[in-house]
Amino acid sequence: MNLLNQPWIPVQRANGATESIAPWQITESENPIIRLAAPRHDYDGALAQFLIGLLQTAAPPKDGQQWEAWLDSPPSPDTLKSHFSQYEAAFELDGDGPRFMQDIEAFEGEEKPISGLLIEAPGNRTSTLFLDHFIKDGNHNGLCQCCAATALFTLQTNAPSGGVGHRTSLRGGGPLTTLVVADIGAGEDPLPDTLWTQLWLNVLDQKAMNGVSGNSALSADANIFPWLVATRTSEAKTGVATTPEDAHPLQMYWAMPRRIRLEWQSEKPGQCDLCGAQSQSLVTSYTTRNYGTNYNGAWQHPLSPHYQDKKSGEMLPIHAQPDGLVYRHWLAWTQGDDRCLPARVVREYQNRKLEHEQLRLWAFGYDMDNMKARGWHEKFYPLYMLENDVVRKIFFGRAAQMISLSTQVAGFVQGCVKDAWFSPGAEVRGETAFIKDAFFQQTEAVFFSELNALKNQLKEGDGREALQRWHGRLAHHALKLFDHWASRGDVTVADPRRIAEAYRKLRNMIYGKKLLQTLGIESGKEVAA
Repeated sequence: MNLLNQPWIPVQRANGATESIAPWQITESENPIIRLAAPRHDYDGALAQFLIGLLQTAAPPKDGQQWEAWLDSPPSPDTLKSHFSQYEAAFELDGDGPRFMQDIEAFEGEEKPISGLLIEAPGNRTSTLFLDHFIKDGNHNGLCQCCAATALFTLQTNAPSGGVGHRTSLRGGGPLTTLVVADIGAGEDPLPDTLWTQLWLNVLDQKAMNGVSGNSALSADANIFPWLVATRTSEAKTGVATTPEDAHPLQMYWAMPRRIRLEWQSEKPGQCDLCGAQSQSLVTSYTTRNYGTNYNGAWQHPLSPHYQDKKSGEMLPIHAQPDGLVYRHWLAWTQGDDRCLPARVVREYQNRKLEHEQLRLWAFGYDMDNMKARGWHEKFYPLYMLENDVVRKIFFGRAAQMISLSTQVAGFVQGCVKDAWFSPGAEVRGETAFIKDAFFQQTEAVFFSELNALKNQLKEGDGREALQRWHGRLAHHALKLFDHWASRGDVTVADPRRIAEAYRKLRNMIYGKKLLQTLGIESGKEVAA
């Protein structure tokens, strides 16, 4: 099966019909393709990265002018097919030669059921100790070739810790991905509702690619697709690390940290346990071995935001966290700050200053605890197009103040609920971070509503009144959330007086003179409001 020529990518067309296509079909104009339609959300994210990587590798725009031309008038499927054909040999899923994202040579290793390719699959120790209460092994005994290819790419792209020598992905286990996508129907000149639009917005022109990490002098195909040659292994004494000096920049899209061989001799006909399709060749197992490619050094993947590590000073990829994707991170992911650098594709969107309104940020990733997947997070956020640099500076400055205020108030709520629940000096066990998480979840929609209002207000003023209104909204939600949680403590030790004192403390903190002065809010005016 060749992944460039044969249909395997599940999509939905404009009329609602779903089917599988070959990559070069994404620009078909009759009944156009509008979105990916994989059986899992994480696979939609992986396939989007696969197609972006393919376009970046085989059909990169030479400059911004060509990029804009193809955004407005996509190339024909035949044109894409011609571009892709030069790399056909690297995209064979099976056969005697190089196999897509698999070791080029067979090896002796541990044979595993095909379900082990799924990120959330329990490990051997988890199953042996019967700790797999929520995710059972054996639910995916056979995968069709299409789902096996998707699972393989998803694992290599997001690879978590897998035990001694089983390497994580180039961006670490479960990296956060942020893509620029169109907000269909928004603005006076909306972009077309097509999959092509969503993908092409994240393809860099050649000038932008020259600035990403990697060694562009290593231009051979094997420096882009590591499975075309013997694996660059990473044993403790004889292996080597793979730094940006050792590979072409495009290898970031095709990194292969895990040593895997799909076992085609174990294939059998039947129904795919993932997508439900009937197949003449279900894959039931694979062989794996440790000490694959160990990506190390200053890699900065174009599709992920990075933060500066306090100890080393290096820029490291951001990962999803247990609190999910909340708006307090939105500004750093889109505009950056002292420690955070937005994904390269997001920065390019800012540089292009497109006339089209409005674009969004598609953020997604796994929340990993070493080898264990705690959850999958996915969310869309607005990307604001502003008139000029002066307005832009004021707008995002106010947004930063609003986020800082909500972060402080969330902390107030968490602390005061604890005061209501527990007597002073009591030994407190367990986490109460869920209170702060609930506060951000409840105020997220209000936050972006206020940002939209702020954008309109900046046409006539500096938007200071937006801070006053935001403070009032936060106060309302904070006191409401306190009432909700304070009454849910242990009823056997509940103390009405302690709850009342904690409520009074929270109110005083929210309307405290110091907090109000930092916002330029007159004490008393907001209390009355």
